[in-house]
Amino acid sequence: MLTATKTNTHALLFLFGLLQDVSLHFVLSGCLHVYQRMIDKQEAVCLFVTHPGEMVGQLAVLTGEPLIFTVKAVRDCTYLKISKSDFYEIMREQPSVVLSVAHTVAIRMSAFVRQMDFAIDWMAVEAGRALYRQDDQSDCTYIILNGRLRSVIRKANGKKELVGEYGRGDLIGVVEALTKQPRATTVHAVRDTELVKLPEGTLNNIKRRYPQVNGYH
Repeated sequence: MLTATKTNTHALLFLFGLLQDVSLHFVLSGCLHVYQRMIDKQEAVCLFVTHPGEMVGQLAVLTGEPLIFTVKAVRDCTYLKISKSDFYEIMREQPSVVLSVAHTVAIRMSAFVRQMDFAIDWMAVEAGRALYRQDDQSDCTYIILNGRLRSVIRKANGKKELVGEYGRGDLIGVVEALTKQPRATTVHAVRDTELVKLPEGTLNNIKRRYPQVNGYH
């Protein structure tokens, strides 16, 4: 089931943005550097280094979402690659392994990220239902986890015009929330959609820590 793989210096294991098989990488020797692009920086930033006895890829395997990092071997490295299906087989035999793997994710999270996790709300909108309507009060922002939303504006003559469609990873209503303006459009679900809701207080907290958010449009 598990085989050790040796990679050369500067080898690229995962590249953010590319569709790749999700898997765990357990480092046996050497180390793996984990990078992520920041909204205020041109170059990707090294978030942490995975040393022997540690692993990377846990969150993607646990959630089924794509890997959100770029992973590189800065020097020669040997690791065990555990595919998602293999991990699920292990999990069926030893369910407690999920808690151990989840713990390794949590300890790498910053205090700010853990604070945000408690502050946000998870919600679902059924296909055909409105997330919000034109002229509603803007008191939050939404992030699409999966599904699809459509934005429509109602003009003075009563006609409706399609403004845009949004999918996974898109932010909805952020400009209106930042400027404290009423909703400019009606947004409804094209199909069943799951979202994260960021209340106004949470958005303000993010703005204080990351002022560049104010420039988002």
